[in-house]
Amino acid sequence: MGMVRKIILGIVVLLCVLLIGGLAYYQFYFLRLPARNIPHQANLFVSPANGRVASVTHWNADSLVITKGNWGAIKVLAEDVGQSGTLVAITLNLANVHFQRAPIKGTYLGSTYKKGAFKNALKHENQYGLRFENEHNQYLFKTQKGSIYKVVQIAGFAARRIVDYIQGQPNTPVEQGKVIGLMKLGSQVAVLLPENAEVLVKKGDILIDGETPLAIEK
Repeated sequence: MGMVRKIILGIVVLLCVLLIGGLAYYQFYFLRLPARNIPHQANLFVSPANGRVASVTHWNADSLVITKGNWGAIKVLAEDVGQSGTLVAITLNLANVHFQRAPIKGTYLGSTYKKGAFKNALKHENQYGLRFENEHNQYLFKTQKGSIYKVVQIAGFAARRIVDYIQGQPNTPVEQGKVIGLMKLGSQVAVLLPENAEVLVKKGDILIDGETPLAIEK
């Protein structure tokens, strides 16, 4: 009986250590918000997220229709961005910073939250490399030059909460690098850039939120 008690006690201690370690990782590492060197350049889009570029794809309003899932057809509203442009898909892992930042100085026009599935973000069925049938939140912005673009937070298998930090009134000014949201655990971010944006990244590039140049507004 003494040996059994020791084994049980050892298991309990191990579970407590794992639990405390997991909570410490989540609170002090996963939720970290490091300072970034924001360039504050008027015509430069910086990455809104820390992660890896999954795809860089030209889109138009007719082709940007995402596959159907259990929640029905979920479509990114391309018509409020323009008729064509470039979509940059960014995949985040558990080691990445999960706060999102505004790519460029301009105006916040509003956000749209959509319920959806929580499918594995690493597996997808479209050329954009994204799970748009998953729960997601869309931020619509306008640059100082009047270009419309969108940042979309997309949940993954483990991401069960999307936080919108702006939640302001339409036409609210937003500074480049401002924290706009948070996704808890693994997830994706999509940026729908207008036609007049020259993209500076390629598939496989590692991006730092608020710092890495993403595109130049022409």
